Amino acid sequence: MKLKINYGSHALQAALLERSVRERIDLGEGETLSVTLKTDPGMKPESYRVDAVPDGFEVTGADDLGLSFGIGKLLHYAVWTENSFAPKATRGAVEPAGAFRAIYFSIHFYNWYQNAPEEELKKYMEDLLLWGYNTIVLIIPVVNSFSIGDEIFARNADKAKSVCVLAKKLGMKTGIIVGPNQGTKDSPHEFDADLSYDPLSKRGHAGRNLCINKPGAAEFMKRIYRAELETFSGVGLDYILTWPYDEGGCGCEKCRPWGARGYLDAAKMIRECALPLFPDAKYIISTWFFDTPDTGEYEGLYERLKGDMSWVDAIMVDDPFGPTPEYVLTHDPVKPIVNVPEISMWKLFPWGGFGSNPMPERFDEFHRIGKKVVSGGMPYSEGIYEDVSKIQWVGYYWDPESDPKEILREYMAYETAPEVADEGLELLACLERNHVLTGNQISPDPEDSRRAGELARIIDGAIPEKRKKSWRWRVIYIRALLDEKRHAYYFSHSNGTTDDLWLLRYYSGVFLARDAEAQKLLTELTELYHSSLPNGENQWTLPPVGGTTIP
Repeated sequence: MKLKINYGSHALQAALLERSVRERIDLGEGETLSVTLKTDPGMKPESYRVDAVPDGFEVTGADDLGLSFGIGKLLHYAVWTENSFAPKATRGAVEPAGAFRAIYFSIHFYNWYQNAPEEELKKYMEDLLLWGYNTIVLIIPVVNSFSIGDEIFARNADKAKSVCVLAKKLGMKTGIIVGPNQGTKDSPHEFDADLSYDPLSKRGHAGRNLCINKPGAAEFMKRIYRAELETFSGVGLDYILTWPYDEGGCGCEKCRPWGARGYLDAAKMIRECALPLFPDAKYIISTWFFDTPDTGEYEGLYERLKGDMSWVDAIMVDDPFGPTPEYVLTHDPVKPIVNVPEISMWKLFPWGGFGSNPMPERFDEFHRIGKKVVSGGMPYSEGIYEDVSKIQWVGYYWDPESDPKEILREYMAYETAPEVADEGLELLACLERNHVLTGNQISPDPEDSRRAGELARIIDGAIPEKRKKSWRWRVIYIRALLDEKRHAYYFSHSNGTTDDLWLLRYYSGVFLARDAEAQKLLTELTELYHSSLPNGENQWTLPPVGGTTIP
């Protein structure tokens, strides 16, 4: 088929549309589909609609972001064949429920985000934009730096800045996370924090946590804040987020409870440093690991948000590995609530090392618990292997009443083929069930493992050649085949009791070392992730090629 795009001043969006179509089908012969792109500022910000018109389709966005989202819907909602696609109109305007629809790129673990070529990273950001994300959030990992301005800091700052530049070119918003008391490795020891706040050792101490109340420490921290913030002075920041733990925290008399006292005092200092550079930025206070154990952090935060912290724009909440915390659900919100789903690290290790990690039922349960207070959010991501979950969550941010099966059916139909979308949903469910079973120290279900492999082969045999080669399908396909193999090896080397689950957790790579097909699939994952030991040893997503794994 042929594609005619009438785009006016919207060249960027036209290029996104044409690139996406050319990736899937050949253009040049047959009937012409006409698509007109335009904006209507009278619509709700970032909203869109897709209309059928006499000569084709018309995509209207309230603004450039809305137009990009409308193009995404035109693409994802269409019926595709090997040689053509047939868009469908929306039922009027589609408006986002949550204004903050961000993705956090962890760029400091030598994972895909850190190692991928810029062109691949740009394309992935374009894809996330088309699915409905409007913001990229990053961090400059001070925890890794010996001193401000050293080679490590400069390299990480340059990477973060380059990602923000790419995001801004796409019309997306940007944000940075600042750890309020994360010092560099050369920080004077007289500024060291009191770590007695952490009796359960649940929070990170990999770096140098400082006490802002020790003489001279506040000014030292301000120099670090300014170095981080000034990295983006020529780019712009729309959001500044503060993070309490991992790294962070101090248990001295003046700082504790950290989440209600020292942490918020430091957040005020960060704002002081940021205002001259980014006067219009919005501020989000994260409550990651608050009140574990309960020390009154949420209670103190809520009180201060009514007083000297009234300038905060939103609270970011979530239990690190569970649903919205009970305190947030049972108390009237004093600020808008957004969440931070952990989609990368739950129980499958190495994270992403065996491919995709979909958990639709688990995340739908979390969403249903929190949706009465949550309006938007920011999944935490360490790679591309959790792409399915990214799309599930952004679907909720657009419409809290979304059916996850419909969100993922659209995803699977687009990434594979409409006629096998239901098989795709069943495959995701099989993968999740065994993920949750083993994550909860229960032996996997061999029938689910067998069925996952069977479904993966059925789908692979039914989809167009270009879809077969798509990395999104490959990471799902590879996970299904590797689960089938590693679970079979597990049962052949154990008595099937929970006493032997350590074999599956730590020695799946050893099992798979004996299987030539498995080694080929694991090598393919390594190449997709741009992940190998020479590219950096701190890689928690490194596939266990050759029988190795990270203990």
